[in-house]
Amino acid sequence: MTKTYQDLLQELLSYKPTYTQQIKRLHELQISPALVNSEFFLKTQALIFSAERFHQLVEADPELKSVSLEELETLNRDFYSELDPKDGYGSSLVNPDYATGLYGEQLGQLLCAIYTKFRSFRQDYLKQDYLTLSEMLQLYFELYELATSGTQDFTAWLAIYRKISLQNLKTKSYLQNLQRLSPDFSFYRDIIQTADLSDLRYLYRYGVYLSEHDLAMAKFINAYPADELEAIAAYIVKSWVDGFVRARKDYRIKKYANLMVPCGMERLGKMIISRLDELGLQTLVPQPHSNGINRQVSYDHRFDSALILDREMVDMSLKYAEEILEELKDVIGLQAGPVYVELFGETPFSPDAKSSALKLSDEQQGLYRELTGKNAQLYYKYYKRDEVSFCIIAFPSTEIGKRFPEIFADTLKINLLDSGHYAKIQQHIIDVLDTAEYVHVKGNGSNETDIMVRMHPITDPANQTNFENCVADVNIPVGEVFTSPLLTGTNGILHVDDIYLGSLRYFNIKLQFEDGWVKDYSCTNFPNPEDGKKYIHENLLLPHNSLPIGEFAIGTNTLAYQIARKYDILSLLPILIIEKMGPHFAIGDTCFSHEEDAPHPSFVNGKEMIAVENEHSAKRKEDPFGAYTQKHMDITLPYEMLASITAIAKDGTKTDIIRNGRFVVPGTEELNLPLDEIK
Repeated sequence: MTKTYQDLLQELLSYKPTYTQQIKRLHELQISPALVNSEFFLKTQALIFSAERFHQLVEADPELKSVSLEELETLNRDFYSELDPKDGYGSSLVNPDYATGLYGEQLGQLLCAIYTKFRSFRQDYLKQDYLTLSEMLQLYFELYELATSGTQDFTAWLAIYRKISLQNLKTKSYLQNLQRLSPDFSFYRDIIQTADLSDLRYLYRYGVYLSEHDLAMAKFINAYPADELEAIAAYIVKSWVDGFVRARKDYRIKKYANLMVPCGMERLGKMIISRLDELGLQTLVPQPHSNGINRQVSYDHRFDSALILDREMVDMSLKYAEEILEELKDVIGLQAGPVYVELFGETPFSPDAKSSALKLSDEQQGLYRELTGKNAQLYYKYYKRDEVSFCIIAFPSTEIGKRFPEIFADTLKINLLDSGHYAKIQQHIIDVLDTAEYVHVKGNGSNETDIMVRMHPITDPANQTNFENCVADVNIPVGEVFTSPLLTGTNGILHVDDIYLGSLRYFNIKLQFEDGWVKDYSCTNFPNPEDGKKYIHENLLLPHNSLPIGEFAIGTNTLAYQIARKYDILSLLPILIIEKMGPHFAIGDTCFSHEEDAPHPSFVNGKEMIAVENEHSAKRKEDPFGAYTQKHMDITLPYEMLASITAIAKDGTKTDIIRNGRFVVPGTEELNLPLDEIK
């Protein structure tokens, strides 16, 4: 029987009496400094009480109208102070270096992971998740009883953690799915829709860390002219719709659209929701994004699942996932696809790779690959990629610096460029590329990029094309042509001096490809080259040992490049914009993952896009799990690092697309104007 979110909520609330007794016991508990691992118990107790006080505040006054902004700022700062990279994290139990220093490697890693989970108490309170609150307190007391017996045996401590992590697993998995898919979970949407957004106290109702930049963004958006903000919202929703129209899909057969917005941009989010309402779509809103106080925290804890990831856990998770997704298939089938509003320009982050942090063993990497791959396979059974679309757009964060208002205005110019005009220019490039057997990309000066990319053979030039003419619909801003190259025959080196990938910074990243697969890799983030290899493996490849090239593209948005150079923010730009500023390669799945068999006609000339798969994804009918990697990471070589892009026909004829940093295909001269204006 399918459960609704309201059914689950009532089940969660049934645990409230148990939780009430547990929290009362915790208040009465006197912890002796002589207790085994006493610092863990004392700090966890204090953490829970702090989260509880915030909950009581929200319960008494859900809109926080009786609490001053200054008091909320103090509560926010105090709760997150131990994560502060300058003053708190060094002596926090969230820090694996500190925890393992206190308790040794194994027990320290375990208690570090557990203490970090307790930091989610604020969120659990706000969502009325008394099941999780009760389970975490059960964990606390069972570990406390173990400590009173004087045992430091890691196996015994881990067994308790594992038992409680896996109990009620189906209910917890069901809840996670409904909070993502059900319109009845409206906690965040209600804040955006009903709060007085001019009163910044609404931001504290999320229960997350708020930085000065989150507050500054809210002030900026609140002061932004209403008609101009409405125009931005209308453009975003139109682009989302255009993604359906150009792909010949029908959003009207769907019912729900997801909206992801950053903290501080709720006023824009509210306008987007209104526009989607007019289309007959109900908007689902997850927690608005905030960077948090310390990005090292999430990096340190990205493999905490290593504590319980084994065959039994994977089998149990997949069994429940199959049952739950089958029950929710109708809700999943009505999902139309997301609208993402992102920020860029945050302070550069290059993480510290700690030996004290948990890692996945070789066996666990295989299990993780199986878990993520099969979960995706189960989900895509009902979430039909050939029926859905998406839209993504990025704006600068106030963290980008004093020239933020100017950068915001210029970014808006980039985002609003005319799709139809660019489509005509880009078609000239595609017409040349469609004559190629290979495309040769060569770096400039000290850049070592030198790669031959093999194209699919076109057998009917009048009706077939290898490249998608990408304008401002799913990916804003406008400006790229892309394909899924063949793997066999794609060989060479991709080298980028300085780039952000997945919010992490890489210096001199080099990927060597052999028949389309990553054969070797390096970067200079660390003095020891092996640490650089490990960094790439853990953050780009894992849980795989290698990935194929899933996409080759040429960016054409030279205005974006000009503006990036104008403000010297090239290294701060998101993939979404920087991929439009030179050739880029994606490692992982193709852009047409799980929709290869649908038609892909060009909206410009009606030609059918034939390069929708490669030799790896072509295995999907025999091996749907093995054919996909669940990865897709774009890596761009900016114009300044580029010497040439050349189309090489089967007879050896060479035709340049770009030479010496300038477009040379007739009909693309306009693209060079912004480049010529760069001083």
